[in-house]
Amino acid sequence: MKNSISRKSLAAKKLLIGYSKDPSFPSFVALVLLIIINVSIQPNFFSYSTIKSNFMTFTPLILASMAQGIIILSGSLDLSIGAGMSLLTCIMASMMTDSIINVILVVLVGIISAAVICLFNGSIIGFVRIPPLISTFATSAIFFGLSLTIMPLPGGYVPKYFYKWYRGDVLGFIPVPIFILLIGIGIWLIIKRTAAYRYIYAVGGNEDGAYSSGINVARIKVMAFLMASFFIALGGLCLLLSTAIGDPRAGNAYTLNSIAAVVIGGISLKGGKGSIAGAIIGALILGLLINIIFFMHISSLYQNFARGMIIIIALSLATIPKLRETRDKIL
Repeated sequence: MKNSISRKSLAAKKLLIGYSKDPSFPSFVALVLLIIINVSIQPNFFSYSTIKSNFMTFTPLILASMAQGIIILSGSLDLSIGAGMSLLTCIMASMMTDSIINVILVVLVGIISAAVICLFNGSIIGFVRIPPLISTFATSAIFFGLSLTIMPLPGGYVPKYFYKWYRGDVLGFIPVPIFILLIGIGIWLIIKRTAAYRYIYAVGGNEDGAYSSGINVARIKVMAFLMASFFIALGGLCLLLSTAIGDPRAGNAYTLNSIAAVVIGGISLKGGKGSIAGAIIGALILGLLINIIFFMHISSLYQNFARGMIIIIALSLATIPKLRETRDKIL
């Protein structure tokens, strides 16, 4: 009996050690702590209305972080995600009418536009071989310019029934933002099973080694951006529905926040290490941090400062496992 208990405890210990070595484990622990803090300052945190309200805010960032995560895993980086999402809101808001058929067609136009945007970025990086930091910084300016051309000032039109739908439920109990997020996660689970997704890890981890193994590195980099386009399209749609207008600047914050969420979630900026689940956790952490700042009644003058400091601290904590790994290799 004692031997059986000791074997079970040893197995549990090994399992815990295994989870602790996962790059996203520290962020998961941080997420649990932040939930506890949020519950303490917001007693109705787990109420249906609060969950719905939070995910209306969190979902665009989560989807943007999933897109950024796939791109970073491939060894690239996208500084144009925010500008791309803004462009999508302007395109869709400039074309919508009250017709349901029109709304469906415009959403399809948004999805195609996201694919074109990402194909453009991926081709420049994969085939022209311009460094991602430079190329996506340039395309960010291009997308912002296109947004201003379509809509110099925030505006456009979104049917009332459409943006109210975003504030409603599916099947009477699933908030629409969570439903859209579940669609995004479903797309990721499908992508995760493809050979291209496995090649993304290979290219991000060791580009030269992947090329020597016969992997078409340029094609995989383009594929990574095309995979990310699904999440950018959904994120842009959620952003449009949450604001009910097209806005050339609506997505500005999502670029750097998505990068921060990815790193907090344990994905290496060098590529090839981490998981999209970590990016989701990182985005939730940033969302909960913003909640804490709001409920602590920090003046709007200092909110950006406090948010920046918290992100720096969170990113610093996210590097602890890497420092431990480096120390273990040295020892």
